[in-house]
Amino acid sequence: MDLTAILTQTKQQMAAITGLTAETVARFDREDEGWCIAIDMVEHRAIPRTNDLLASFEVKLDAQGNVRTWKRTGRFLRSQGGETG
Repeated sequence: MDLTAILTQTKQQMAAITGLTAETVARFDREDEGWCIAIDMVEHRAIPRTNDLLASFEVKLDAQGNVRTWKRTGRFLRSQGGETG
């Protein structure tokens, strides 16, 4: 499975699990048994968009790109930016 397919699949899986919209992949690391991805997702849309509330998630994937575990690692306003990992 190539990188683009893994990222697309992860965004789709996390959207289905959380009900949130995937925004940005902030980190992508290879691990012994799969992958670790940091992804930012929109928790609440606001007007203006700079006030959107985003959540950062750490997602662990198996070698086939399926979600094994995930956890929210932080929340931030779009205007404030965010750092994960």
